Amino acid sequence: MQAWFAQHARPVSLVIPSYNDVPLLTEALASIERTCADVDYEVLIVDDYIDSGVALRLKELENDRIRVILKDRRLGFAGTVNIGIQEARHDVVLLNSDVVAQPGWLEALQFSAYALDTSIGMVSPKLVYPDGRIQYGGTYYARILAPQWFGHLHVGAPATKPAANVAGYNRSISGACVYITREAIERVGVLDDEFWLGFEDVDYGLRAWERGIRCYYQPSAMLIHHESASRGYSQGKQELASMRRFWRRWDDRFLARRLPDDATVDFVVGHGSDGLWQAYISDLVDGMRAEGRDARITEIRSETTDESVVADLAARGGVVVACDRTVAETVWLATVRGGLPVYLLPAVESIWHPDDTALQSRIIAGYRPEFDYIAPNRWTAAQLQAEAAWEVRRRVAPATAPPPLPDTAERTVVTIGADPNGRAAVDDACVAEGCVSVHLDSSPKVEEVANYRPRAVVLFAEQQSSLLPFALMSLGAVYLAPVDNRLGHEVLDGYNSLLFSRADSDQLRRSLRDVLADDDVWAELRSNGHASASRAAAAAVRGVADALLDFSQAPV
Repeated sequence: MQAWFAQHARPVSLVIPSYNDVPLLTEALASIERTCADVDYEVLIVDDYIDSGVALRLKELENDRIRVILKDRRLGFAGTVNIGIQEARHDVVLLNSDVVAQPGWLEALQFSAYALDTSIGMVSPKLVYPDGRIQYGGTYYARILAPQWFGHLHVGAPATKPAANVAGYNRSISGACVYITREAIERVGVLDDEFWLGFEDVDYGLRAWERGIRCYYQPSAMLIHHESASRGYSQGKQELASMRRFWRRWDDRFLARRLPDDATVDFVVGHGSDGLWQAYISDLVDGMRAEGRDARITEIRSETTDESVVADLAARGGVVVACDRTVAETVWLATVRGGLPVYLLPAVESIWHPDDTALQSRIIAGYRPEFDYIAPNRWTAAQLQAEAAWEVRRRVAPATAPPPLPDTAERTVVTIGADPNGRAAVDDACVAEGCVSVHLDSSPKVEEVANYRPRAVVLFAEQQSSLLPFALMSLGAVYLAPVDNRLGHEVLDGYNSLLFSRADSDQLRRSLRDVLADDDVWAELRSNGHASASRAAAAAVRGVADALLDFSQAPV
């Protein structure tokens, strides 16, 4: 960012509203001077205290870069900064007087405004309290906590929190510090000065999105903000008046959002979706089409956001479902101006990348509060809330529609993801019962397993959902696996499966020999497994369809 800035730096106008805050303002100006020594900038201090003694002290701060603008009446935050914006000669940075800029802040903000996406026009930094806790890490609609308010992400967390240090598109901005390009000012205008205190910055950012200007959060830019750490949701008369004004404008978009029952449904899959997950999505789409819904699948294979896909999905204006972490940003962008973003979680996907902490952080940051979440089980729902703080609104166990139950099977046992001890246990049971064992890696295609026409399948690899277990049950083989409480509502020991302790090889041998030696045990277990998969597949289509309808009608 600094290298880019050295080649492409633009002059900026720093607009600072002042309200009887000379000591804090002096500290803020000193931090600007320290961190912007090589920057072409001007500072416009706009006084809103309207006191002659304070005005004289402000005038003492003037120099060849700093200008003080006095008024004859108070205008509140929005009206005050609007005067500064109108007087500014360059791109504008709105700054509260109680911030202390840290090295590299301006370089990071301007880089983000120009070098990442030509549609970005407003960029907010990470703001921290003096003790190092986060005060602002992005804007979100606080519909779970307090649906009449917008909140700050990551409040109170350490500034080093990984997910808070992932840059990305922002639902709005922070009025305490935001970089605004001239193009954004020309297209959006200034802040609504009818907001006296509160909501004016959120309104400004939302209006930016409406006019094709994107807001962005850049944590590489950091400032200390002396805002009271104890300020909560209890507000005064002026804040509440601003809140009412805000909702008169935005009620239909948030609190009263409704989509028609026949709204379009777009499932979006990327390279994070494997073949079995895609087959599941295809079953969901087929089921919804059978009920007359306009449902379809959009595949995205690019690592970067495809703006043509964003535009296409946005134009349909319906329900858009992210099916894996690689398409989450596309879905969010497509619905930020309307439509309903839903996330069909295959798992909390960070668990699949244990050795890549940077990717884990990006995945968790991509779980945005604007999504309505459908989880495959209770464990995933709890994990999402632990990792990202967001609540799952519906749980649906995934399953694909099974083929007909075959009449017979070979005397073959297939293992998936077995360690040496597991392989040895299966080999022993097979030798004792005159069967053949086949050992596959942890991620074979279901079709590959089906080709063996196995009498039993032993899945050692850990699963985050019921999708693969149900798919293996549907093959006409008896399903065996280690006990896993995550799947306790779908994989039922003694009914549609046989479970064993991962550390107990003898238990595995005994269970497998029962299946291989007793045709009645084999027949009952595989029949129950196939029936379970059939019921789960039908319930999944109904469950997801019902969830999408519910989300469309109940925004909070």
